Amino acid sequence: MSSPVAESRPGPRGLTFVAADSWLRTRRGLVALWLATTAAVAVVTVLMQLGGVPGWDDAAHAYKVLLLRDGDSVFWDTYWYGGGYGAITYGFVFYWLAQYVSGALIVILAAGTIPLSFYLYQRDMWRIDDVWPAWGLALVMALYLAHGQDPFVLALALTLGGLALLARGRPLWAALSVAVGIFANPMGLVVVVPFVLTDLIVRPAARRRYVLWAAALSPAVVLRFAIGLAFSEPGSYLNETSQLMVFLGFALVGLAMAGVNAAHPRRQFVVLFLVYGALCVGSFVTPGSPLGNNIGRFFMVFGLPLLLLLRRTRLRRPFRHGDLAWVAIVAFGVLQLATVTSHFLNAVERPQTTRAYFAPALAAARELYDPDYRFHVVALRRHWEALYFPEAGYPIARGWYRQADAIHNGFFYSPYNADEYVTWLRSMGVEYIFSPTEGPLDPWSRRESRLLESSPAFTFVEQAGVWRIYRLLDAEPILVPERPQADDADAAGPAVSAAGTQARGDIGFFGHERLIFSVTRPGTYWLKVTSSPYWVLEGPGEVEPRPDRFMDLHLRRSGTYTLRFRVTPAKTLEVLAGRFGL
Repeated sequence: MSSPVAESRPGPRGLTFVAADSWLRTRRGLVALWLATTAAVAVVTVLMQLGGVPGWDDAAHAYKVLLLRDGDSVFWDTYWYGGGYGAITYGFVFYWLAQYVSGALIVILAAGTIPLSFYLYQRDMWRIDDVWPAWGLALVMALYLAHGQDPFVLALALTLGGLALLARGRPLWAALSVAVGIFANPMGLVVVVPFVLTDLIVRPAARRRYVLWAAALSPAVVLRFAIGLAFSEPGSYLNETSQLMVFLGFALVGLAMAGVNAAHPRRQFVVLFLVYGALCVGSFVTPGSPLGNNIGRFFMVFGLPLLLLLRRTRLRRPFRHGDLAWVAIVAFGVLQLATVTSHFLNAVERPQTTRAYFAPALAAARELYDPDYRFHVVALRRHWEALYFPEAGYPIARGWYRQADAIHNGFFYSPYNADEYVTWLRSMGVEYIFSPTEGPLDPWSRRESRLLESSPAFTFVEQAGVWRIYRLLDAEPILVPERPQADDADAAGPAVSAAGTQARGDIGFFGHERLIFSVTRPGTYWLKVTSSPYWVLEGPGEVEPRPDRFMDLHLRRSGTYTLRFRVTPAKTLEVLAGRFGL
């Protein structure tokens, strides 16, 4: 087992660097690593809460926990994007736990184990007994809280814990830990794939362990894929060239450092960085990649620790007490931590995460809300409208996750004019639009405020705090009768029965698992809620999906109906069979 060569430099009270390094690799030293990481994460958590600095993704996760805590479905959310699948597709373990235990506590306990698990995996699988990269990872995890990726942190802790168990020859326990992580957030497994592939390539002795591990894990993986197929929906992830260049730059620098490394066998690191670079390129060139920029999480977590493992080179030292490798380590360490540092220092966006910022808008919403319509909130940079409006009981046309805009809102990511914007609002059943006048907007929403000011399709309603509220003229509700087909334009108009009753639909209750509505006459009605095979109509009629991913309701009588979102094992198997054309 290789260990770093350290100089014996006297320290306070005769303590040398070698002695400290040796002690940190003992059982007590590893306990100190675990306790120090846990304490650091706890301190940063408390400071963020006291300073009013939520993590970037916190609003999204708070909303999903809220849904479960309120007894709503893990399968469906009607208040974002016109309707979409809920926590079941993202991973539900964290949200289920956070109903009963503080999410912050879950993250503190999970993050505290990650550096220790990384060290044990590195020591027992790679045969490298170097504790300092794990301490570097402790720093990364303390700052990683800025991302607000709580389910991912839990999944990563479970997955790395599994790899540590696998390295110690316990593949079945390892599979159990990783399996739970898959259902917390599948990215926890995806992010360690470079390690797994490298081990399979360069460590023949470990392959038998991996086969047993994979066999034990396969039921969970199959179940996770089945869930993904049974509850699939469109998604579009950011896949930015600038980010790819950073990730590839890290892989290339790591490859170069592996080539001149003087402390450890080079082959495993060469293969590791080649594998990661290939995965980055593969994800980037894959049309509709399900990963996008998420492929960079490997760098965002393990960048600094991996480069620290390669800090000793065969090159001539340009510094008295430092290797040339430190130039690359510092440079990519800064890149890795730049996002979180910017998050902590950015005070401009902080007000838009507070309840006080949204209070005037929500007060106005109480007076304006009609269950026949959704609200549209011009998206802020931090997207906390995706928590506060639905939390108050108001469905909105968009939500938090950019990728879910692919369901109905994809037009935002290409140039659009006022007519296209108005058409989209009508198609989403929007009547009132809330536009903030203070605080940075989402980059793809900046055009909206100009259109709201300039287009005659909108009328200004009121100013509520920092919010300007507009009404869309000739707005269309969520439930509308289909106009009858006619040979001439004069015949096309509101659907009217022989008795002279105009067709109309009214929504009485708009929930996540249940919609109650009434219609004045039978016929076909366009319901602007995302279609799913799990919708069941109670009453004489049928539900039919539309090309625009909404629903047509073919109703055979007037009166009140209930539409329920009902997931059963039999229906799920039927949907899966349909995916495979069976």
